[in-house]
Amino acid sequence: MIQFIQANASTVVGLITLLSNIVFVAVLFAIGIHADTRAKMYQFIHKYILELLFWAIMSAVIGSLIYSEIVGFPACDLCWYQRLFLYPQAIIVLFAMRRKDKGVIDYLVPLSIIGAILASYQSLVQWGFTIGSVLDCTATDGACARVYVNEYSYITIPFMSFSVFVYIIAMKYIYYSHDKKLKNGGK
Repeated sequence: MIQFIQANASTVVGLITLLSNIVFVAVLFAIGIHADTRAKMYQFIHKYILELLFWAIMSAVIGSLIYSEIVGFPACDLCWYQRLFLYPQAIIVLFAMRRKDKGVIDYLVPLSIIGAILASYQSLVQWGFTIGSVLDCTATDGACARVYVNEYSYITIPFMSFSVFVYIIAMKYIYYSHDKKLKNGGK
């Protein structure tokens, strides 16, 4: 079983990331152009925000652990920093689900913004953009510059992390957009 996971992890996780990116863009597009769809999406996200956040975050946590503990890719410094901003979110959302406390979203966004900045920087480095090496680990042949996964010519491990952080930020925006409508008497 472990050999099967090691052989197929990048393909499966890359495909899941690609599909999630497509769904994310499609949802944003639908929200942007169609008022009825926007209302339905807002209602769905408003109702299930904690569950959506939990599963998005847990998929990233599990994916990162599969890559480091089963596949054997060493986590670099920037990967550890991204984990530092992602892993606590799983615990926060789990407790929030138990208490049905949707206000916890406010605490997730700062963590996600910092995580997204780190992940976007590392993604740019891995895609070959020479934006200067801020850290020793991102220099040529540095641990953070090594590309272990490159699916569909853009999906790398830090881009997977970036995707999840952006999803969290976007869900907060959509949640509060609907929340404002509810408070103003709209549906």
